[in-house]
Amino acid sequence: MADVIITYETLFDILRKEKSRPELQQLPSDFYGQVVAYMRRKQADVDAAGGFAAPAAQKALIQHRNVQKILRELYERRERKLFEMAINRARTESNLVDTTAILGEEKRFFEDASLLLSRTKAELLAPVLRGEAPEGVVVPALPEKAEGEDEPRPERHALPAAPVVDTDAVARADSFTVRFIGSVPKFLGLKGEVYGPYEPGETAALPGKIAAVLLKKKRVEAAQ
Repeated sequence: MADVIITYETLFDILRKEKSRPELQQLPSDFYGQVVAYMRRKQADVDAAGGFAAPAAQKALIQHRNVQKILRELYERRERKLFEMAINRARTESNLVDTTAILGEEKRFFEDASLLLSRTKAELLAPVLRGEAPEGVVVPALPEKAEGEDEPRPERHALPAAPVVDTDAVARADSFTVRFIGSVPKFLGLKGEVYGPYEPGETAALPGKIAAVLLKKKRVEAAQ
């Protein structure tokens, strides 16, 4: 993003864009440093105006408080988007989430949230899906079956077998059409091009290397 001069107007515009667009907005890499410098200038304006009782100082003080409100809302909106991105990374188990708009100061929060979500999924959901008890979970004993009581037989429905796909061959192909099994957020391609987001059941022709990665992660299936 091109450098911007932080003013009350530019901060208001930055917040407006963050509120009106679903994706994390690109900000200058030194955004927080510029904001601190701006806040110090506003405080200096208050001091130079002759104290808090002076009209000019009152105006500067009101604007200073308004800027604090803008910054608080901007932070909270970006925080929410960062957490949603961390959830998408944990769900897709890949690095296909576009992180280019994350500021350096926000990087640690995003990485820690992604790690926590992935670890919790591995420690809680994965064992349960295998029929194992996660650490700390008490499994109640099954009730004893009364003598002569027959267990009901569950109905079995044959599921169509998923077609076997040679992912190595897919990776060598220029393009491969896939159908998305679950939601996949927007991500960057090998040359920086943007793909997605995609919804379950949606089909798309993707470069072979990207399609192969998604097939291995079981995020898509070959479109028939």
